[in-house]
Formats: sequence, structure tokens, C-alpha cells
Amino acid sequence: MKPQKHLIIPAEKMVWSEGLYEKTEMCYLWADEATGKRAFLLKMHPGSMIPQHDHPQREIAWLLEGEVRLGEDYMKAGDFLTAGLGESHDVYTETGCLFFLYIDQDSTGAGDEA
Repeated sequence: MKPQKHLIIPAEKMVWSEGLYEKTEMCYLWADEATGKRAFLLKMHPGSMIPQHDHPQREIAWLLEGEVRLGEDYMKAGDFLTAGLGESHDVYTETGCLFFLYIDQDSTGAGDEA
């Protein structure tokens, strides 16, 4: 069996698609179909918002560009966020922003109590 190789996606080959919310775009980078874990970029255009939502899986986010408000908290480029179950917020950006997101979901049941 041939060993797996790492994945590199050159910036010019990244494919952006319409996001789940108005004035947002997403670029899907990687997914593990067996576990549901995934990584993607989220671009929010100026004035866009994501309504209040919870995080049934652990969300790990790094703000690459811009500024954003999450509830009463503010983030600027370079800031890190993680949110999980019961940690809800809305997201709004006046300036526009770009996030890298990793969703750490394990749908295999590994680690579940018997």
C-alpha cells in the first residue's frame, strides 16, 4: 500500500463558494469523512453577520484578517477562538474578515462510554 502524502492547496487553486449566510463565502480545505472533522476558510464581507448559534462540536478558529464581534467580545487579526457545546454567540463584522476554522468532530464514537 502506498503511504499517504500530505495535502497542499495552492492559494490560486482554492475554490470559494457561497456561504451559509448572506454576504459570506466558504473555501473547504479538508475533511475526514470517517470522523466528520473538517477545515475551511470563512470570508465575511463588510456588514455581514451569522446569527446566534451553538457549537455541538469543538470549533477552533483563527482570525486571519479584519475585525469581528462575537456577542460582547471583539477579535482582531491574529486572535484565536475556541467554542464548544453550550458556548453560543452571534458573529458580526463591520469591516469584513477572514477566518480559518477547524471543526473537531468525532462521529466514530471513539472515546464514548459503553
